[in-house]
Amino acid sequence: MTPSLAFTTITWAAIVLLFFGLAAVLREVRLLRATVARTTDGFAAVPPDLVLGPRFAGGSRIVAAVDSGCPLCLAVAERLARLGAEATLLTHEPPATWTSLAHGLPVISDGEAWRSVSHLSPPVLMLLDESGRVRRMVLPVRAAEVDTTLAGWAGPTAGGDPGDAGVGAHSRP
Repeated sequence: MTPSLAFTTITWAAIVLLFFGLAAVLREVRLLRATVARTTDGFAAVPPDLVLGPRFAGGSRIVAAVDSGCPLCLAVAERLARLGAEATLLTHEPPATWTSLAHGLPVISDGEAWRSVSHLSPPVLMLLDESGRVRRMVLPVRAAEVDTTLAGWAGPTAGGDPGDAGVGAHSRP
């Protein structure tokens, strides 16, 4: 066997092995997606395990974790106020920062609650139950998602009641 023929044979064998490896990885990704997918509007993860604390207890409520330096946060706060949603803004900043930005929505500056969601990129929309536990969570990527999220939380979904703990955080593919 000539060296060039041996090199060509080894190269094609490596290409075929890489192809089979890629096919196996793609199959695993497909199986993982089938395991994770639970709703028709995206992928659902495990239910959020967040409790914002006693300041947020007392009735089902919507809380938006926002930062004044985030343009999308400002748009979400404006959208919540325009929709007349009974929402509360959670921030790490002094409430005076939000005097002109909150559009009449109540603002709670709570460092402890903020730390529990600060690993997520604001804005974060959360539906809380009467104990202050987060039941549903959405990370909107545009202000228009506030409308669809609130509409979805207003009525029953495929997962059960709007506050059903079986429905987790959503991310869009």
